[in-house]
Parts: sequence; C-alpha cells; structure tokens
Amino acid sequence: MTQPDLEIEPSDDLGDVWRVGFDPDMWAWTPWRYADDEGRFSGRWDDQSGEFRTLYTADTLLGCFLELLARFRPSRSLLDELDQIEDDDGSVGRFHEAAVGAVGYRWVENRQYGSARQTGRYCYVTHSRTMAALIAHYPFADHGIGAGDIDSAVLKDARDRVLTRSIARWLFDLGYDGDDLVDGVRFNSRHGDEIRMWAVFERPDDPPRSPKLEPTQEPAQVTPELDELQEAFRRFGLHWDDS
Repeated sequence: MTQPDLEIEPSDDLGDVWRVGFDPDMWAWTPWRYADDEGRFSGRWDDQSGEFRTLYTADTLLGCFLELLARFRPSRSLLDELDQIEDDDGSVGRFHEAAVGAVGYRWVENRQYGSARQTGRYCYVTHSRTMAALIAHYPFADHGIGAGDIDSAVLKDARDRVLTRSIARWLFDLGYDGDDLVDGVRFNSRHGDEIRMWAVFERPDDPPRSPKLEPTQEPAQVTPELDELQEAFRRFGLHWDDS
C-alpha cells in the first residue's frame, strides 16, 4: 500500500491524559467478554474486525465524563412528546419510570479515574492533511459515500460507527510490517472541539496494559461530588436518581 500523507501527532509532549475506567485496573484493556456487538466493542474508533482493543483517553477529566454521560442526555423530541401526554385517569403516575435525564447512583460503582503520560504516534483524523489522504486512499465507496460528500463532519458522526471503526482498522494496518506504526487516533470530542481525545490501539504483543500509557497517579474512586462530574451533569441537564 502506498503510504498516505497523514497528519501524525507524536505524543511525547502531551502532558497528562485522563481516563475513567473500572477497578481493579482502570488502565487495563477491557476484557473481550464485554464486546457485545458481534464480538466487537462499540466505540467509534474500535476495530470493525474485532481483533484488537482500543483504550480512550482525553486531555481533561471533564472530557472523559462528557463522552461517557452523553447517552443520558434528555432528548428534545422525547421531552416534547412527554409534554403532550394527557394523564386523564392517573395511570402514568401509578407506574414509576426513571425520570428523563436521571442517572442512577450505581453508575459510579467501581468506577475510577486517573491520569497518565501517553506516548506514541497518533493520526489526527480530522486534520486537513489526513482528510485529503483518506479521500485519496480510503475506500469510502464501500460505504456508499461519494468523494463530494466527505468532510470532517462525516468522521464526527457517532451514528455511522461501521465507517469510523473500519477507518480505525485501516489505520491500524498501515505500516504494520515496518517501524512507523500508527498507535491510534487523535480526534476532537463531539461535545466541544477544545477537548482533545485519543484512541490507543492494542498491538498483538502488548501486555495487559498499553505500553503507551504510564500512570502518573494512583487511581481514585469516582464519586457524585467530583467537580468534573458535577459539571458534566450541569451541561447535559442530568440529575441523580436514588430510587
């Protein structure tokens, strides 16, 4: 394969990156038993072939929580539909359902957070140079996407994960028999372009933890009182449900 002219970010000067994971080892690769999408993980930059794992980090702890909690956001269309329900006979009130935007306290159970020094070579996937290389070399036509329809918004769309996971696989395979491997993807969060994110690829000889991540502090327990978690709740309009 002709080596495409990708924008590669060497991460020897990133400072601390952050992750929210589960004990007993929040920095370990997620066990394969949790790959519930036909043997694949469901993240945007996981492997579409289901052969390697991906670990996600962010440049801020708030960024981690925004990514994790986005699925709990109240839907505007759902709120509008709920407003139109008429509870003439009181039946709605007799059946308890979780309120819109509610998050159970169990969400924090066994969750930890921590920082690490990250090294490696990461493809800045929405950089203009990378976009040009993808248009020239990646088979978008296999996904029914014409060259005129390709822009950075296509890669930020969380709905078409077959596309982004297939691109992750394509990047993983680049230079595999040489020294200049792509160690993962650098991308901006969908919840704010100022939030930098990384997807770190697992290589066949990697130990239980990625050698690209060296923790810089002991993991701490996620609690509802954590400032960054409270800020994510505020931005998304979420609240705790203790029922």
